[in-house]
Amino acid sequence: MTNLQIENLVNSSRFPDKGKSILLALLYLPVGLLLLLLRCMLVFIFFILGQILPNTPPIHSFLSNFACLCFGIIVSVENRKTKENVEVFVSNSLSIFDHVAISKAIGTVLPLNKTPLQSLPAYGTTDFGSINNTETFKRKLEAVTKDRKTPILVCPEESTTNGNALLKFNSKYFKFFQKVQPLCITIKRPVVNIAISTLGSTYMNDIIYFMFSPFTNYSIKFLPSMDKKSLSEDEFADVVRQNIAAELKIEATQFSSSEVAEWSKRRLDEERRRNQEQTNGRSSLTRFANPQVLRMVSQVKEVLPHVPIQAIYNDLAVTRSVDTTITNILEGRVRFTPEASRSAAAVPSTSSQPSTSPNKSTIATGVAAAPFSHLHMAASTFGKNASERTRSFQERKEQLIAAARRRYIEKHNLELPL
Repeated sequence: MTNLQIENLVNSSRFPDKGKSILLALLYLPVGLLLLLLRCMLVFIFFILGQILPNTPPIHSFLSNFACLCFGIIVSVENRKTKENVEVFVSNSLSIFDHVAISKAIGTVLPLNKTPLQSLPAYGTTDFGSINNTETFKRKLEAVTKDRKTPILVCPEESTTNGNALLKFNSKYFKFFQKVQPLCITIKRPVVNIAISTLGSTYMNDIIYFMFSPFTNYSIKFLPSMDKKSLSEDEFADVVRQNIAAELKIEATQFSSSEVAEWSKRRLDEERRRNQEQTNGRSSLTRFANPQVLRMVSQVKEVLPHVPIQAIYNDLAVTRSVDTTITNILEGRVRFTPEASRSAAAVPSTSSQPSTSPNKSTIATGVAAAPFSHLHMAASTFGKNASERTRSFQERKEQLIAAARRRYIEKHNLELPL
């Protein structure tokens, strides 16, 4: 059994990231936009008809077929003869239009789960509410099925996945039914492999890509019907789930739809926070991005390469002084997370170069290892002119380099001249 995580069940991007697939998607773009425009007109007609036509079985069938035309849905059934005359079908959940494809294949079905077509009176769908409110759900179900002989479709996963595994079934659905027929759904989008749904996508996002794609091919396969007999609700739900997973050759995980929703929320929050940090960083860089400040940042970064540029910018925004910013950093007044040294493992050169001019990797390592609180190298006086200030900066830079090299040698017990 593979060690699947929730992130393996949700697509992070709509388009494939392979070079050839990206090129194919770019070539398909004009055709996709044209299809999207034409199908938008058909969808407009579809929604008008859904509002004005009567709520009757023939109209349900007509609208299901019309929906397939609008959204580019093609349906194939592998073993139609295996279909039995049952009242309830149970399937895995891959898209918002699973019930449309099944209605196209076997006749109209009544989905118990929420669908974007519930707002169309003529389509015949009903909002049963949450299954967790068992009494209300049961009352609505009995009222709807009393006068209708339409088979019921249940997707007990309660959340769509990318088809890599099955989520845990909500066993409460199996409280109302004694006999069900499982069926397996697989979906493919040839030519351009556009994901059916992605992390954080809405009904509208998915609908647009249904219309943009050349077509979406649903393949449906029926399994033998199953009786509840003496099984409990949990046991019956798990047996049905295991049968579907075995037929699809995928894993039946223990993740529930609520866990997927919680994970998706956390991931989206992390992405928003990361994007906000990047935006703030760009704003800060833009605010201080003038030649003078860039030169000061470069000077500080050269002396203290382990300090993030953003931290240097933030302090320079207040001090506007290279000397003061370096002092603030060395004395611990600036909070930051040190950047990893590019040459942390470098060994100081043993050549005859002067001890006050070690290579840059030695400087970076030595400064990072030094106890900054003991370095007090601020200038005693402020230079009267640019020449004096530059000389003061160079002198203190050499002192910092020498101190960093000395601490590096002492820390690693190297037999090198100080």
